[in-house]
Formats: sequence, structure tokens, C-alpha cells
Amino acid sequence: MAKFLQVEPLASARAQLSETIARISEQGVQAEPVVIGRRRKAEAVLISFELYERLADLIDEIQLAPLLRERLAGVTESPDLTLEEVADSLGIDLEEPLAPRPDGHESVA
Repeated sequence: MAKFLQVEPLASARAQLSETIARISEQGVQAEPVVIGRRRKAEAVLISFELYERLADLIDEIQLAPLLRERLAGVTESPDLTLEEVADSLGIDLEEPLAPRPDGHESVA
């Protein structure tokens, strides 16, 4: 992470939880994460649910990439597969709407 975030003490975070959640809810993905911990050691991060969903989608894509490469590498005898065939072999529904990523591109849902 390029930006250093201050660790909020647990007692302080607990006392301001309602206000913090309201601010994060209002600001959405633009809200600064709140790092919570004890003895200045980060233990948890509070982020908007919208950002959490986007990050979870990105993690799924990252975990899917090696499997996709592995399966595509095993297709040497018939390299002319259609997109539909590749998606079907990976269990991806091409008709399902794509979720937006933070960088503005579309991602696999």
C-alpha cells in the first residue's frame, strides 16, 4: 500500500463507530479505509461494502487466472476454440451482466 494509514485504537473506533459507518456509507468507495488495532498494530480495516464487493470480485478473478491459463495450455490439439467454448469449460455464464471494476473496466462476475 503506497499510503500510510493511521491505526485507530480499538476504544476510539468503538466510540465513533456509528459516525464512521455513516461517513463510509455516504462516501462509498471513495471513503478512506479505517484501520483499527491495538498497540498501534493494525488488526482490521473498515471499508464500504461496495468496495468490499469490488475487491472480492478482483480476488476471484486473480484466483481464476491460473486455472484459465492451465486449461488453455492443455488445449494444444484444437487451439481454435470459441469464446463460448472456453467460458463454458470454466463454468462462466457469458449472459450474466459484468460487474464494474474500480479501474473502470468490466470484470467477470
